[in-house]
Formats: sequence, structure tokens, C-alpha cells
Amino acid sequence: MQVGKSITSEVNFKIAHSLKLPLRHRNAFLIAAGYAPEFEEVPFDAQKMKIVWEALHRMIKKHEPYPAFVVNTGYKILMTNSGYDQIIEYYAGENALKKYNNAIRILFSEDGLRPYVKDWPVIEYFLLARLWEEVVSTQNAELIALYKDISQLKASEDPIVFQTDNYLPIMSLTLEKDSMKASFFTTISTLGTPLDLTTQELRIESLFPADEKTKQMFPLEF
Repeated sequence: MQVGKSITSEVNFKIAHSLKLPLRHRNAFLIAAGYAPEFEEVPFDAQKMKIVWEALHRMIKKHEPYPAFVVNTGYKILMTNSGYDQIIEYYAGENALKKYNNAIRILFSEDGLRPYVKDWPVIEYFLLARLWEEVVSTQNAELIALYKDISQLKASEDPIVFQTDNYLPIMSLTLEKDSMKASFFTTISTLGTPLDLTTQELRIESLFPADEKTKQMFPLEF
């Protein structure tokens, strides 16, 4: 069915709203119908975003000493706390912290966290599956480009055989270097009632200790 210009912009907006499309999709829907986009995309560092920036900074700061960071849909790192910086510096090194501003790229890179991730094939499998789901649902160009690049780094095409931890209801990420092992699980938070693309696509990733040994590592004393 071709959407004609005879349908008003308001009707198109209501259709997009009823379908619960992400704001980026709603803009694309309106543009395809011949209308101007409804929602703007504000730079993260714009003055208009100051109140959001301050709230996010407070949230990840309060999460210390545990790691937390803010990313956009393409996993570009927009903000970090000291816990994140210290974990990356210890396991991947200061150069990796400076080189990579993308949470997925630093995890998949040989000069990033990848050599220190326990059971890497399993983590890789689940991350690629999650990325693909997000590519399909968002159709975000930045995320599509990221998925294409990361897919080329896949270690193996062999089937993944894994066992879940019966003591945990969620998957954990374990980093191991020398005798220092740290296990985390992640929560992802978003901002409610967004009115622009930037705000809707922001995510706060907070890492929590997945065992007592990791919990005892904090405050960090590497």
C-alpha cells in the first residue's frame, strides 16, 4: 500500500504513534509520506540537553565505585564514571581507553577487552545476536555499520555449546587478567517520555558485581 499525500500529516502521526514506532521511525514514516519530520535530533552536548546531561552524570557518579557509562543507539560512549575508566585501564590499558569510544568495539577488539573475556565465544554469540535484533528494530545507520564491522571479527562459525550458571538468573561478563578475575552483570536504563531522538536513544549501562569476590574488589585497588 502506498501512502499518498492526501493523508494528512496528523493522520500519519497518529498511525505512527499507534504502532508505537521509535521517534526515528516516526520521522522516516512522515518523510516517506511527504511531510516534515516531527522530532529533532539534538547534539548531546547542546545547551538544551544540559538538564539531561546533569541527571545522567549524577546517576553514573552515584553508581561508583562500580562501572557505569552512557551510550547512544550505536554504542558510542558519551559519558563514563571512574569505575568504568579503572576497569578498562587495568584490563585493556590506558591506550584502549583513549582509542575506543564505542562500548562494543572495545569489547571485540584484540587490543581492547576481548583477550580478557572468559568464555569469549559465548559472549560473542549473545552480543552479535543482540546487535542484530537492535539493527532490525531500529534500522539505525550507525548501528548497521557497527554490526557489519563487528561481524567480520567473529572468531568462529562453529556452533556454540555453553552451560548457564545455575546460581545466576542472568548472564555475567567475566574479565580475567593474571590472578585478577572480575564478574559483572549489566542493567540498561533509558529516559522516560522522550521528546527528541537523542534523548530516546540514550542508554545507561550499569555493571554490578556478579559474585562476592568481585564485590570485595571495590573500592578498586588494582
